[in-house]
Amino acid sequence: MSDLLLLLNEERGFLGARGIINTHVGPVDATDARFGDVLQAGGQRFVVVRPTFMDLLQSCRRGAQIVTPKDAAQVVAVTGAGRGWRCVDGGAGSGFLALFLGHVVGPEGRVTTYEQQERFYRIAARNAVRCGLEEVVEVKQADIASFTEDHLDLVTLDVKGAELLVDKVRRHLKPGGWLVVYSPHVEQQIGARAAMQEAGFTGITTLETMQREWRSLGGFTRPQSKGLLHTGFLTLGRKVF
Repeated sequence: MSDLLLLLNEERGFLGARGIINTHVGPVDATDARFGDVLQAGGQRFVVVRPTFMDLLQSCRRGAQIVTPKDAAQVVAVTGAGRGWRCVDGGAGSGFLALFLGHVVGPEGRVTTYEQQERFYRIAARNAVRCGLEEVVEVKQADIASFTEDHLDLVTLDVKGAELLVDKVRRHLKPGGWLVVYSPHVEQQIGARAAMQEAGFTGITTLETMQREWRSLGGFTRPQSKGLLHTGFLTLGRKVF
């Protein structure tokens, strides 16, 4: 992570390892660049900045469909996840949700994410290294149903049959801990809600978050015709006893 730089100008940014970084106007030699330096290429200037976590995450490889930042942010906003939390994530996919949580809980916390398919497991593990979170986010190639971590603050499930895991999750959560079920289909949320209610979770809420940018051109301002609309539903609930 320490060798990754972001070259930023008015048009866009280019992330790359220290050395030659290709841009839309040609290669830029950033071998000896320091943060804050201004480099030139093709008649344009670039400032060298330290990439943020989101810069790194957005550059990660995608295999499976990801949990988008707008949905991951809702998980954190509703649960209040923070430094030192212990989390389990089921259905790592490309690892985006686990990495988002890993960034939030920090080195004081721990995120263990489970993925059965070897291809996605390898992608998620590599993405953890790219984001500099391999010491915080542990990627396991195993069925989430086999998890043994205990006294957890948060469990997130993005798997088929999540409703079948609700009882086990409740036993492994600490009092006040959270369960979050993600799915693109509302039918699974209906099943998850019923299982959470039967298990005694409180504050059960199902959310959908949609995001749309606005454009302003020539004095006329309106929403963009397209946006990041339906990606998935979140059902969240909290363990009492």
